[in-house]
Amino acid sequence: MTGIDLIAFSVPVLILLLGGYLVHQARRSRESELNYRLRKCQIALHDAEQALDNTVHYYKTEIGRLKGQNGGVEITASGDPKGPRATSDIKFRQAKNAFARLYHPDRLAVDGAEKRIRTELFKEFWDELERIERRSP
Repeated sequence: MTGIDLIAFSVPVLILLLGGYLVHQARRSRESELNYRLRKCQIALHDAEQALDNTVHYYKTEIGRLKGQNGGVEITASGDPKGPRATSDIKFRQAKNAFARLYHPDRLAVDGAEKRIRTELFKEFWDELERIERRSP
């Protein structure tokens, strides 16, 4: 083999080696880019999971707080109370409404001093009923 034959043979081999190296570098670059994007997605997913856990924890504590304010009376989806105190609460509300229907001063056709007396008496009882209703268990 002469020098020219050696150069003629080595040039294509070098070109093939250089091409192989460039393909290898491009793959490595693409791989590192994909790994970077994957890591960003994993971080975003982890942050979203943390936010969801925080939200769930917040609402669970809020539910517990509201149950505590209700005195253990749960409210169903239809808005009706349920639980041990619910029955007495409903009965109290019914009694209060019945009292208002029977003794409200505007219900009777009276005038003058009798109407003022009935109004004051009704207000006194009504204030007491409101106080009982507001009182915590």
